[in-house]
Amino acid sequence: MVDLYDLVINYFYHPFMKNSNSLKCVLPTILHDSINLRNKYKSPIYGSKNGIKSLNFQNWALIQYDQNGKVQDPYQLLPKLFDDIPAEKLDLLFDEDEISEGGAAMTAYAKLQFTEMSDLERQQLRMGLLKYCELDTFAMVLLYEYFLEQIFTHQRW
Repeated sequence: MVDLYDLVINYFYHPFMKNSNSLKCVLPTILHDSINLRNKYKSPIYGSKNGIKSLNFQNWALIQYDQNGKVQDPYQLLPKLFDDIPAEKLDLLFDEDEISEGGAAMTAYAKLQFTEMSDLERQQLRMGLLKYCELDTFAMVLLYEYFLEQIFTHQRW
């Protein structure tokens, strides 16, 4: 097994990463940089019957663009938590309405273990964590695909 973090640290730099080697910065960078990845994942194939199987997503297009035509950060596209729970009924002590980075994920996991909450709140928080963790795993697959693309595109025979 190869730690992709080590490969990024030692062999990959892109100005869009803003001097960060975090997967949260690397993923949007490689999606911006790779036409192949953008073309492959622009359709809602993630979690579709004939596409990429998923336990937590249904017909999700990983590649989405903002109004300026820039690829959006997939972590920012994760669904908001508690969309279907009225604010006046939400008694969960969770400051975030989304899980889009590791600190929020750790906080959410701790809240699941140690906080009194309704079954609906617990289910919403659990689903948010599952989607975040699945995206993290899929991001590593995308990074691997990107590295392969770069190797074979720039290899001289």
